Amino acid sequence: MSDRQRNGFILLLVVGLLAASAAAIFTNKTILGLDLKGGVELVYQGQPTKQTPTVTSDALSRAVDIMRERVDQLGVSEPQIQTTGTSLITVGLPDVKDVARAEKIVGTTAQLEFYDWEASALTPNGKTVASQLQTQDPQALAISQGSGTAGPGEAGAGSMSLYDAVTLASKQPSQASPDNARLGSQYFLFGAPGSAACAAAAQAAGTKPAPGVHCLLSGPDDNQADLLSGLPSGVTASEGQLLVVPPGTIVLQAADPSASHQTSFNSPSAQFFVLKDHVALFGNEITNPQQSTDEGGNPDVTFSFGSKGQTSFQDVTAQIAHRGDLVSGLGQTLNQHFAVALDTKLVTVPQIDFKTYPDGISGKDGADITGGFTIQSAQDLATQLRFGALPVSLRLVLATRLSGH
Repeated sequence: MSDRQRNGFILLLVVGLLAASAAAIFTNKTILGLDLKGGVELVYQGQPTKQTPTVTSDALSRAVDIMRERVDQLGVSEPQIQTTGTSLITVGLPDVKDVARAEKIVGTTAQLEFYDWEASALTPNGKTVASQLQTQDPQALAISQGSGTAGPGEAGAGSMSLYDAVTLASKQPSQASPDNARLGSQYFLFGAPGSAACAAAAQAAGTKPAPGVHCLLSGPDDNQADLLSGLPSGVTASEGQLLVVPPGTIVLQAADPSASHQTSFNSPSAQFFVLKDHVALFGNEITNPQQSTDEGGNPDVTFSFGSKGQTSFQDVTAQIAHRGDLVSGLGQTLNQHFAVALDTKLVTVPQIDFKTYPDGISGKDGADITGGFTIQSAQDLATQLRFGALPVSLRLVLATRLSGH
């Protein structure tokens, strides 16, 4: 080996050792607080959204800034949030007591949408509720007016299982438009009831298979690569049924009527609705969200509208009120509704009393979101909305809980 080659080799070796040392120092610094105090370390993968079709370093940096602002509201000391590589965000939260709450606040996209409920919601025949009210279709009436003790948008009021909802949604035509909440298609993989794949999925989740129910093996995801990477260990794609929901249709989880009973998306008892994905008003059109209480003393979230939001809210509530007047008659009052959804779940589906508001509700005085809140959950939602939706969708790819020592 020549002197020049030998010197070059030594230089590369030194550079390599320095890089390795820096990596070790960086890693130790990242998890030091977690080692001492315990807590949680979360790794998210940034994915495209309608607002950010391509995940860029700037989008990830903005997401980190918003996540830091949210974490400040948790009172976590010395949180560590940083980008890793080209698409990952690593979050270290030392000494966190309520890990589930922390995960929800930090990683939720917090995209709020308002829909005309009856004009958007579909019955199992694929038709909108609004188009079937005058014929007194029973399923349309249940979704519109509620059923028994379940109000509109809640489980039991015309809702479906996830498999049935996704099956219905997958049969709808593609209708991409600027008012869609979701970008592109959405992919799901289901296992057949009683299958070995469902047994493996339940074992991986630490639960028991639900008899007679198609289980969700993986999804929802924005592409097939992510869908397949999310399969439980030992389960292959050939063991599942692939369903693809095209743009223009969205599957939303039913609203929980009580804050004391929150149903997870993956629960076998979770119920869903299928809507035409045409948003009447987006969350970026509201301002100054705050936790408050309604007339009954229950926690809620109040907010104002920007100038565009005022017009949008007035327009959609007027449309809803006019339809309520049209479909009511013969002693029957069928007030119509608008739906408020946060990401993939309905929050509330309030009615517009067309007799009190025949031309809709003015957005000048703002509005409020009620239903199923504790003071803390209302504060958390207000926090998420106040700092804005994350510019990218975050997929949790790793969660490590440390007990500290």
